[in-house]
Amino acid sequence: MRLPRLLLLAALAIGCAGPAAAAPTLVRDVRLFDGDRVQEHRSVLFQDGVIVRVSDRRLNAPGAEVVDGRGRTLLPGLIDAHVHLLGDAEGALRQSARFGVTTVLDMFSGPKTLEAVRKLRADPQAGLADARVAGYGATAPGSLLSRMTGQPWPTVDGPAEAEAWVDARIAEGSDYIKVVYDENEGGPLSQDTLAAIVRAAHQRGRLVVVHVLAEAKAREAIAAGADGLAHLFIGDAAGADFPDLAAQAHVFITPTLTILHSLCGEPVEPGLLSDPRIAARLRDQDKPLMAKAPTPSRNHLCAASRAVLAPLAARRVPILAGTDTAPRPIGPYGVLGFGATLHAELALLTDDGLTPLQALTAATSAPADAFRLNDRGRIQPGRRADLLLVEGDPTKDIRMSRNIVAVWVRGDRVPSP
Repeated sequence: MRLPRLLLLAALAIGCAGPAAAAPTLVRDVRLFDGDRVQEHRSVLFQDGVIVRVSDRRLNAPGAEVVDGRGRTLLPGLIDAHVHLLGDAEGALRQSARFGVTTVLDMFSGPKTLEAVRKLRADPQAGLADARVAGYGATAPGSLLSRMTGQPWPTVDGPAEAEAWVDARIAEGSDYIKVVYDENEGGPLSQDTLAAIVRAAHQRGRLVVVHVLAEAKAREAIAAGADGLAHLFIGDAAGADFPDLAAQAHVFITPTLTILHSLCGEPVEPGLLSDPRIAARLRDQDKPLMAKAPTPSRNHLCAASRAVLAPLAARRVPILAGTDTAPRPIGPYGVLGFGATLHAELALLTDDGLTPLQALTAATSAPADAFRLNDRGRIQPGRRADLLLVEGDPTKDIRMSRNIVAVWVRGDRVPSP
């Protein structure tokens, strides 16, 4: 009688058990950039969406899918710290993941985009990047942006309206607050209004990212308490003290050199199409748009960003890689190609003064730290298994980030196009 009872108990235990754990994946003998430093001959084991172990020894994991890492580099999934999803969020997130961009930070979209992202986060789908969203950006009445898109949105008409405006954005689902603060945008916010928005957001536990394209406005945004600046400023020079000012204020900066270079008459999109590593992973609908990207006459406006980027990094100002990618041009501006454009941004960051390691940090641990995404951005046990495996060594040659072998989002391998 004892044996049947034991069999019954075993059957009950099996019946009550949850779904079987997914088979682990082991990347063996790989060069590792963990988000902070490079380590050779490492093995990384992950299962059920989480990194389980990182070792300098040859790991064995029964039943695991083993991926050969020899001659390859394993990176944290990349983070694009400045995009605009604007419409087909699912398509944008799917293409981002194809290029190893496993998280995107949207910097201005309406409630429909917030709702789409909320649904995707509640029910994650394989092969899609994760997203965080700003929702509407704060502008003053009469802003140029609302006229460019033809879609009016809630504005802030003075400091007294700041708290209600921030509360409305949080109610809509904004993960952080975006402010458009620049004399070139039309209907500019006052500095007092900006400061009131920052105070209201901070009281409610939200970061504030401020759009600027002029150095004077960047300085005012820092003085108002902004957490981050979207864009480096354009112009033919930069104040020598600006890097020290930014460092003392503990502000992060997303240069978006891709969009700045397009304003300077140095567009990168057509060049991306000529790279077969990029073209093979693009959606068909993006190729003609990228080929026709707007191109102003070549000018001197990138001199300021070139002059200040390396000094900012030298003073340990967090630099974040972001592209300003959108699915379509907005007025005369537009950067197209979700995921693909971040690889161009990495190259521009190194061309303008960062080392490859600094550029990779700007696309991994730096944005994770800046936006308090503590579950990603580094390859460490317990973090999300958002990973990018490439052929070669992008820590020496940043353009090798395009040699994509495999991408995993939450441990699931992203299908190749």
